Amino acid sequence: MVVAVLALSVWNSTKNPYLGPAAPWANLLLAGASAVPLLLRRRVPEVVLAVAFVAEALHISIFALPCAFYAEGAYRGPHSRRTVWATAGVGLLYVIPWGNADAWSHPRTLLGGFLVNFVLAILVPLLLGLYVGERRAVLAGLVERAERAEREQRLLAEAARAEERQRIAGEMHDVVSHQVSLIVVHANALATVAHDPKVTAEAAAIIQTAGRQALTELREMLGLLRGGGPAAGDVQERAEPAKQARATEADGAAVDRIAALADSSRAAGLPVSLRTEGDPRPLAEPVERAAYRVVQEALTNVHKHAPGAATDIRVAYEPRTLRVSVTNGPAEEVPDGSGPLLPSGGHGLIGLGERVRLAGGDIESGPLADGGFRVLATLPAPPRR
Repeated sequence: MVVAVLALSVWNSTKNPYLGPAAPWANLLLAGASAVPLLLRRRVPEVVLAVAFVAEALHISIFALPCAFYAEGAYRGPHSRRTVWATAGVGLLYVIPWGNADAWSHPRTLLGGFLVNFVLAILVPLLLGLYVGERRAVLAGLVERAERAEREQRLLAEAARAEERQRIAGEMHDVVSHQVSLIVVHANALATVAHDPKVTAEAAAIIQTAGRQALTELREMLGLLRGGGPAAGDVQERAEPAKQARATEADGAAVDRIAALADSSRAAGLPVSLRTEGDPRPLAEPVERAAYRVVQEALTNVHKHAPGAATDIRVAYEPRTLRVSVTNGPAEEVPDGSGPLLPSGGHGLIGLGERVRLAGGDIESGPLADGGFRVLATLPAPPRR
């Protein structure tokens, strides 16, 4: 735009060397200089417009004024419409021939001059600039909205990935921790019963069963993480255990699966008692799974931190809730220099609390006055439809 106005102004001054307030060479310089302020049209369009009015009034250049009005509409229009229309009013007052009495006596001449000087030189560039400025603002808004939506989508995806990683970590902890704790307890007991082949064989069989169960559950989880289908080469080996596991989770009451947990811990040498109150009934799958995980994690912690402690499991079916509590007594005395059999990361109860809250329940855990520990979960338990 600046180059075009400069070239046209210099060309017009060359053709009309006396069109201006000074000598021909000075008029030529002024004509070229009238295009320079257009470089600032984006920042101060009103200043550029004022310079263009001066150049028009002194007959230095007639090409700067339309470009200045275009810049006013394009760069000031999206921010202040009042300023734009105020400049249009100034342009209208400028083109009116206030001191030319002959122009007022010829209406057609006055109308023609108005159309040329105001409509074509001022109003049309101003409206064109307004259109371009609004279009640019709309496009910028669309781009900003798309970028914001992309950022939000990326944040949502990152949050979903973090939540999925946390869920997978919780599932892996629930699946592996309990079975591995039983394996470690039985393996440690083998050292004390090595002289009895029968007891050794029974302990080895229990370890083998626990290991197979942990492996089966891990394969089930990996199959789900890979897309819900069985892994290649494991179809026949996993079909029947997976079918039985799903049937147990879907059709059996939570107390049936909890009883199996109590039996496995009892076989590992932990004195466990199970009490059931109320009428057992099938519940929603998240509730039954949360109840099962509460007992599983609590028994795992007893094996880790209080091996041999008397443990009481209580499952109470109430009209609208299911209360599951696991209470253990103080740990037995261990020989000097021996530490806990199983390491603890401290994440089990945290993950368990999140699982219970996702199922719509509450959980409480803490030490007791006699040195024991209790975990109590209250879950919503309306009958499954």
